[in-house]
Amino acid sequence: MKLNDIIIVNIEKLTYEGLGLARYGEDKFVVFVKNSLPLEVLKVKITSLNKTYAKADIIEILTPSAHRIKPFCPIYNACGSCNIQICDYDYLIELKTDILKDIFKDIVSVDLIKPVLKSSEASQNPLKYRHKIQYPVRQTKNSKRVLIGYYKENSHDLTNIKFCPIQDDVVNKIAQYIRENYILSCYNENKNKGLLKHLVIRLNSKNNEMLLSLVLNSSEDEYIKNYKNYFEEFFKLISAKFEIIKGCFINFNTKKQNKILGDTTIKILGCDYIKEYLKDKIYKITPESFFQVNPKGAEVLFDIVRENIEKNSTILDAYGGVGAIGIYVSNNASKITLVEENKSASAVAKENYELNNIKNYEIFQGDVKNHFKNFLNENKTFDYVILDPPRSGCDIEALNYISKMTKNIIYVSCNPQTQRRDMMYLINVGFKVKSIQGVDMFPYTYHIESVAVFKKE
Repeated sequence: MKLNDIIIVNIEKLTYEGLGLARYGEDKFVVFVKNSLPLEVLKVKITSLNKTYAKADIIEILTPSAHRIKPFCPIYNACGSCNIQICDYDYLIELKTDILKDIFKDIVSVDLIKPVLKSSEASQNPLKYRHKIQYPVRQTKNSKRVLIGYYKENSHDLTNIKFCPIQDDVVNKIAQYIRENYILSCYNENKNKGLLKHLVIRLNSKNNEMLLSLVLNSSEDEYIKNYKNYFEEFFKLISAKFEIIKGCFINFNTKKQNKILGDTTIKILGCDYIKEYLKDKIYKITPESFFQVNPKGAEVLFDIVRENIEKNSTILDAYGGVGAIGIYVSNNASKITLVEENKSASAVAKENYELNNIKNYEIFQGDVKNHFKNFLNENKTFDYVILDPPRSGCDIEALNYISKMTKNIIYVSCNPQTQRRDMMYLINVGFKVKSIQGVDMFPYTYHIESVAVFKKE
């Protein structure tokens, strides 16, 4: 096999990254094909090649899947956001279930891996689920036309998106207003110059409150000296036009990095937060808060966690953020202990507990491993530990401490592959997997949220 070879392949399955997997030739050499589905026969062109696998693009679909459909988004091929729009939604749920089984099948019984659940809203309509939007902002070289959108897949080439079907249309309108009315410079990534880097929007699930943040390639002092008057006036105009905007903010991020928000955010006008509602619970959401992008999906996810916790239990909410899961399951708790590294998130968590009139809680802010170590030294134990770590998964040292403080762990993950790694560690130290439940928090993407329930016998 050589680069640019044209071959015919049969797609066996979909991988976690959303690529079709085929095996070619007598040696069954692995070929990954974008925009393909299981059981399809395709004529493809090899676009990259290494010792263990190749990647290929479709030239012709010889035998299409019975589930293949036309993508609903007109810029599907130009945008890197929703990367699986080529099949009907019910079939995609089946594929995601198969992906979960494929990830975990060699370490747990397949019977323990439950079918992926749709979010409550996605049962009827899987669109308009995204309630946090983080748009890069750039501008054309000559005309200086403002571009707002998402990067093309595996690139930093920006696609200017004027309509996105997975978010409320008011977001599209606000982005267009900024395109037409913003007059200062936009960020140039190659030169690390220019002012406006990102547009960040947080919209609640009732679609009646929004926070608008602009991320600037500027220090706070430089902002006050050169830009303060302009942005104050700009925010007055945009919030007057869009009454849904309850608070406007500037975030400062002068670093050339993938991290969108810098360490400092200032409010320009309006409210400090909006309120989010998950069934009978209320949450304050600030511009910097980590909170589920799909609130209706979060209800389904959090219900699974709560259903696996017995009443009157002591609970450690590790990596607890703004208290989202801990507050949701609080009716089953005799006491909740939240541990969170981020200082502002911990402060909002305290406000959220008070907002929900929950008294049986305590919050520890700082390095999670140090707190876990201290709990262990104090012989502190918990009936349940809820783990909701970042995509990179849990630190092994932290897992070691946790495994000695409880017999029950509920592990919520946005990355089943790192969850698999951590699962193997927990199995090795005496835990058994009771169930693995996937939730489709991000329809039409390859992403799967997974809840694994562990018990130490």
